[in-house]
Amino acid sequence: MLEPVAMVWGRLDRLTTRRYVTKVVQARLGEISGACGPGVDAERVLRERLKRRLTEQGTLPVTDPVGWLVGRALPRRALCPDSRCDDGRRMDTRADCAACQMLVLDGRALRSRAFAKATKALAGGRVDRPVFEAELNACWQREASALAVRREEAVRERQARERVWAEQRAQRAAQEASRQALACTVCGKPETAGLCGRCRDERRVEELVGEAVDVAVVTWGMGGEAYRLDAVHRTERDMRGAVEQAVADLLAAGGGVVAESVALAARLAAELQLGALQRRALNHFAYQPQAQAEYEKVFATEMRRSHLHDSVAEAREAAEEAAQTARFNTAHALLDERLRTLRAARPSAEADAEPDWYAQAAAQVRGLIRPAPPERAVSVRRPPAFPGSPAGGSEGLAGVGA
Repeated sequence: MLEPVAMVWGRLDRLTTRRYVTKVVQARLGEISGACGPGVDAERVLRERLKRRLTEQGTLPVTDPVGWLVGRALPRRALCPDSRCDDGRRMDTRADCAACQMLVLDGRALRSRAFAKATKALAGGRVDRPVFEAELNACWQREASALAVRREEAVRERQARERVWAEQRAQRAAQEASRQALACTVCGKPETAGLCGRCRDERRVEELVGEAVDVAVVTWGMGGEAYRLDAVHRTERDMRGAVEQAVADLLAAGGGVVAESVALAARLAAELQLGALQRRALNHFAYQPQAQAEYEKVFATEMRRSHLHDSVAEAREAAEEAAQTARFNTAHALLDERLRTLRAARPSAEADAEPDWYAQAAAQVRGLIRPAPPERAVSVRRPPAFPGSPAGGSEGLAGVGA
């Protein structure tokens, strides 16, 4: 990239000097790439810059090769604030720099105003050069004063914004500190931001049970009331069974298990069980008529593009992959749509105090599930503040002390 100045580079007889200039060259290449983006050939831009600098040098000898390369040949020169400008031209597009042109036009307009004032003050439209230069200097002084005022205003505005931001940060920090100092609203543990980890995990278990019941109802319980009750019964039984099994395994391991660990194990077990249920639901919807139709449409569309592949087998494999993706995307959409419809149709606890079929089924399930031993279970009481979860809660999982 230093071919245009090879004669100057050849005069660098010390290895340390060449390494120093090489570092400067790498820095300039990084500057060009950062300003113009990775799509611009930074080495090409730097070569063109060196050619211009060498042309400007003309027949004058370069007495200080290092100083000339580092101080004159390699640095970018621009009058405007655009970092892509070099000698009045854009490094990325090689076009004239618009910002520099604006500065030139501003200067011409300023000289035109000074010329008009200078000729107006004299009779006959004559131009007195000293008067014109004095008027032009006065115009420049006014422009510089106005620019200084604008800069001071910008500095004051920035300082005002920084003060406001500092006040907002201090206010948020104070609010966060006061929130962290709140005691748990369930168990009363101090400095837990209103809800300790154990109670949060217990509440999350109930939310996960409610989500699992919703998934089961919209997937397998839409055939009638009996199907709904069966889906609610089976799902809540499986979810709570998985939670109880995880808690029992943790307590059987021994080692001084604390209540927080028990609650965390229950939440993780509920999350795993819900994930498995969601995968089963997606597999169910993936072979419904809508998903099957989407699969066949995408498969046929991709097979019409088989000429883009090397063989029919590759085309069929690509079409199968795209069709399966479309199938399961449709299954996701069907599941989400049914869940939204179910939750939108469910009356809130405040709006309807009478228990619906959902609450009645949950109550039946709670009566059928046998309570676990108190010393080997975790409390998963369902909070009444979540109307989106299934009505009622199970008391079959009691708390465990530390």
